[in-house]
Amino acid sequence: MYGLLNQQDGVHYLRIQKGYLIDGNALVAAGISDSIYYNDNLNVKITPLYNGNPSGSFTLKKVDGDTLTPPIQKEPGAFSSSPNILYAFTGTLDPAKTYKLEVTNTGSGKTISSQTLLIKDFQVLVPTKGSKLNITSNNPPKVVWYAAETGNIYDLTVRFNYLEFDQTTNALLKDTFVDMVLLKSYVQDNSTTNITAEFSGDVLLHNLASHIEARTDVYRTFNITKGMQVKVAVGGQDLANYLNAQQAQGGLASNEALPPYTNIANGVGLFSSRYFKQIDSVLLT
Repeated sequence: MYGLLNQQDGVHYLRIQKGYLIDGNALVAAGISDSIYYNDNLNVKITPLYNGNPSGSFTLKKVDGDTLTPPIQKEPGAFSSSPNILYAFTGTLDPAKTYKLEVTNTGSGKTISSQTLLIKDFQVLVPTKGSKLNITSNNPPKVVWYAAETGNIYDLTVRFNYLEFDQTTNALLKDTFVDMVLLKSYVQDNSTTNITAEFSGDVLLHNLASHIEARTDVYRTFNITKGMQVKVAVGGQDLANYLNAQQAQGGLASNEALPPYTNIANGVGLFSSRYFKQIDSVLLT
């Protein structure tokens, strides 16, 4: 069972599959949808808890992600890609509440469960919308934000929008962008209240050089209409534990296989939360 709740979403999706044992090639069987999906014998429910007390509930419906508009498609891999069976519910989530998941197999009577907090909204201090950064300064500009309550792991991406023109005719060829990852899976120290990342001219130019082909028949300009978008993604404690456990698997110094991280009682998987924050129209001096 895998699912990340986000109160910014109106529709929420979980992925639930089964394990299997066969005589023969398990990788071949992984490509057969009947091997990994349950029939219509799962009751899936999420209950909001306020101070430990139930406050309504959501019943999830089985859907095929391939048939949604727009479709939600599974990434390629050994397991069957189509149909992409998910369990969905529509509703507004309250960050003051805890969300308890219960999945009951009506055939076997087995129940798995988990629960998660949501990540509360937080403030990006620098930059602000419309502000101008001086990336040529000896004191490089910084991206600074308050640590999110119940958030523990962060990604920081800056989207640099630019225009590409024909060198001879000045015709616009592309309105596009480069995404620069400044932080990836950064785990917050629990004593930290502010998180900071530098954004220097060197960082910008190295990212542009590694993403954009050098050509003499075109020229590019910073898109001052769109500017840059500063994007902060935050994950909950269990998501941080899960990602850290994944990174610990299979290192050169490892001499044993570690068990996968799971916070699903009587099952395996991850039930946690995430949240996104974006500052638009950040410009350059």
